[in-house]
Amino acid sequence: MKVLFKDLRRGIVKLLVESLDDLWYLSQIVQERDLVESKTTRKVKGKEEGMDAERRTVTLEIKVEKLDFKSDSNVLKVLGIVSHGPEDVVSLGTHHSFNIGVDDVISVRKERWLDSDLSRLKDAVDSSLRPKVLIAVIDEGEASFGLVRASRIEHSGFSSAVGGKFDLNLREKRKTEFYNQVLEHLQNTALRESVHSIIVAGAGFEKEHFMAFLSEKNPELAKKTVLEHIGSHGVNGVNEVLKRPVLKKVLEDINSALDVNLVNKLLEHIGKDDGFSAYGMQEIRNAITFGAVEILLISDKTFVEQRKTLEELMNSVRNSRGRVHIVNQDSEAGRQLKALGGIAGILRFRVK
Repeated sequence: MKVLFKDLRRGIVKLLVESLDDLWYLSQIVQERDLVESKTTRKVKGKEEGMDAERRTVTLEIKVEKLDFKSDSNVLKVLGIVSHGPEDVVSLGTHHSFNIGVDDVISVRKERWLDSDLSRLKDAVDSSLRPKVLIAVIDEGEASFGLVRASRIEHSGFSSAVGGKFDLNLREKRKTEFYNQVLEHLQNTALRESVHSIIVAGAGFEKEHFMAFLSEKNPELAKKTVLEHIGSHGVNGVNEVLKRPVLKKVLEDINSALDVNLVNKLLEHIGKDDGFSAYGMQEIRNAITFGAVEILLISDKTFVEQRKTLEELMNSVRNSRGRVHIVNQDSEAGRQLKALGGIAGILRFRVK
């Protein structure tokens, strides 16, 4: 995300949406009663009787009533009441919705930008500078991919019938076709998403065979590709790669990987029952009172639903030199956190 203009005295920030991740960040920043301005289209009646209505592009400002964002969607829907705009096109006080997408420019006006709002805005701006990683788990005739975005891990994949062991010529032909298909996917994704690194992983020797193919067909792409041996296949293989210590340096700055690593660390403490974890609002309040929370984990939907209550808790954690991390609830890590009440903490010491 790019900040085009900022005047916090007037409460105005103008933003350029640069990626799908930015929509997730915006869903955390924009809230009810904020004023959002953007270009949009409205159907306008013809000036003379019998003339067909036409759609015109206009700039409107709405007072936000509701936001809707799903991680598999390409738009953030913002619904509200029109507070400013050309009155020959739209009546003030009527409802309108923006479908905000990549490359859109919007202005957000708040009565007051809280520290948590500015923190999320900084995260959104910084995320555009963080490396994206593409994981490819290769098995015989099967490829599973995980594009590690700031907000989530985007899974995809396909399979191809390589053929039986008795017709070796046909088998080699189909395997080459499969490798070309995988290569095309890697090239297209790397170009479209400005991928920083590619990790080719697998349980058997197919990853080495494909790596040799990649080195021959696209040496430049091969230079930013590393091999990793794993024991899993498919989506489970992608998740196993995320947990590998050797990849930590590449992944540690990406929120979705942090989601996985931090929630896994939390679950380890819970499983050991060692006293270094707390979950649910009551336990968290108690731990914060003692200054024991090192990392506070909150699901994004819990944050939106209980924002006023959580602001105070988040500030208390930061004041005691702890960290706050928002987890995407639509991810696997987010669903695990939701099952614990949507809020949990990794503690620096035990609380009785």
